[in-house]
Amino acid sequence: MTDQQLTSVIEQRKSKRGGEREGAGRKRRMEEHEIIAKLQPFANEAFAVLRKKVLEGDIKALQIYMNYYVGLPTQKIESKIEGQLNQVQIEVIKPNVQMLEEATN
Repeated sequence: MTDQQLTSVIEQRKSKRGGEREGAGRKRRMEEHEIIAKLQPFANEAFAVLRKKVLEGDIKALQIYMNYYVGLPTQKIESKIEGQLNQVQIEVIKPNVQMLEEATN
């Protein structure tokens, strides 16, 4: 395989990686507002159906209602760290003050 062929194969593979793709990423604010505007006429019906399902006792509808009305409960995260340290004995040697005074005199 020549250098040119190898370079072209590498470039073809690189062109398939990452970069900008159609439909990828977050929608722009204008697009979000357009979608919200299109869905706005259905809001009353959606709330009416949700209300009906909550009154019927539908658990999933009740969960949705409570998640938005009250909010999600605070989640408690428990972590347990276990480990052992190597047992190292440390001995602190304090100088004898009397011996130091005698040595300096």
